[in-house]
Parts: sequence; C-alpha cells; structure tokens
Amino acid sequence: MMRLVAAALVLIVVAFPLAVHPAAPVTWLVVAALLAAGAGVALLSVPVVTAGGALALIAHAVALLIARPALDPVGAIALGVTLTLLLSVVHFAARVEGAVLGPSVVASQVRQWVVAAGLGVVAAAVLAAAGAALAGAFRGAALPMVIALAALGAAVAVAGAVALLAARREPRATR
Repeated sequence: MMRLVAAALVLIVVAFPLAVHPAAPVTWLVVAALLAAGAGVALLSVPVVTAGGALALIAHAVALLIARPALDPVGAIALGVTLTLLLSVVHFAARVEGAVLGPSVVASQVRQWVVAAGLGVVAAAVLAAAGAALAGAFRGAALPMVIALAALGAAVAVAGAVALLAARREPRATR
C-alpha cells in the first residue's frame, strides 16, 4: 500500500513541470524523472527516489525558464510539500517493509507527515511574505551587496546548525 501512495506522489511531482510547459525538453526530463523515481519506489530506495525528485525539480525549473509564467507561490509550496512527503513515504516504507503494521502505527505516521507538511507550508508562506517585504527594500541595491547579505545569512544559518549539533552532543565519559 505504501508503494501505491509513493507512486501516486511521483505522478503528482512529475505533473508539475508538465502543467507549466508541456514541451519536448521538459517532457524528456519528466520521463527521466518518472523512470528514476518509479525505480526508487519499486526498490524502496530513498537515494534513487531523491534522484528522480531532483530531475523533476530540474524539469520544473526548465519549464519555468521557458514559459516564464506569473509568480505562483502556492504551486511552488505544493511541489515542495509533495517532494517532502514522497521522500518520507518511501523512507517509512523501506523501514517497515515486510512488517505487519497496526492501524495506530499508520495513523501516527500519517499524523506526523501532516504536521510536518503543515509546518512546511506555514514556514514557506512566512518566508515568501518576508521575501516580498524585503524585495521593496532591495530594489535599488547593487548585486554585490545582495550577494554579500545572502552569504552572511547563509553563514548565520550554518553557525546556528553547528551550534545545535554541538548542544546535542553528549559529553564524553571521563576516566
């Protein structure tokens, strides 16, 4: 049953680029993404599904580059949530393959996925709103300044992640 859910998510993910621009270059990438992600679902291999998802994301980027449609944050958020759920479903299916799961286990996992997807949607919406607000402030900014600020933001994010990892580490036992 989990493979069917994952297969449905694969079909949704590869439909996004085709909805933007169903032309030859996009279609070729979508076929490659469908084959890779489909093989990953059949094998319950997260790395192979990730490769298929990355190809679908590249196909979507190519479709957006060619078609130049209007800004669609809802579609972008939906694609991100679908990709995240696809990887989560395949990971879970690989871990429990062959096991008999009770309804409470499946319900608990689905609740966890819904909460993660909901938090992702809220975070993406907040970041999109903040980005729109900041866009006005940086209209006349020089490109080097924007790049420097982006690099500073990335450095702060990495420092925060390193600090979290350092805080989680258990102290070594002394002899």
